[in-house]
Amino acid sequence: MGDMGDYWRDVRPAMQEESRQKRASNRESSAKMLTAAGIAFETKNEGAHLIVTANGRTVDFWPGTGLWIERGTSKQKRGVRRLIAELKNGARTAPQHQPHSKE
Repeated sequence: MGDMGDYWRDVRPAMQEESRQKRASNRESSAKMLTAAGIAFETKNEGAHLIVTANGRTVDFWPGTGLWIERGTSKQKRGVRRLIAELKNGARTAPQHQPHSKE
């Protein structure tokens, strides 16, 4: 491997630290954005996991990575802005069952 192996051994710690700092920044800014939007949430695991509630919906949100999943679905989505928009406008992450009329 030679030079490339040496390069990655030198670069990896800096890349890992940058990634850690970015996740920490995401945790902080996402919580501020949810609060500013008036969306309630409960903080778990020192901010690594937020349980977000709005309009009768509950969402598990990991702000470090932006991943969120509405409870009762398995659909994974990403992004705090998308989460806020969907909770604000009432859009569902998965289609809801609508019974057929008997006409």
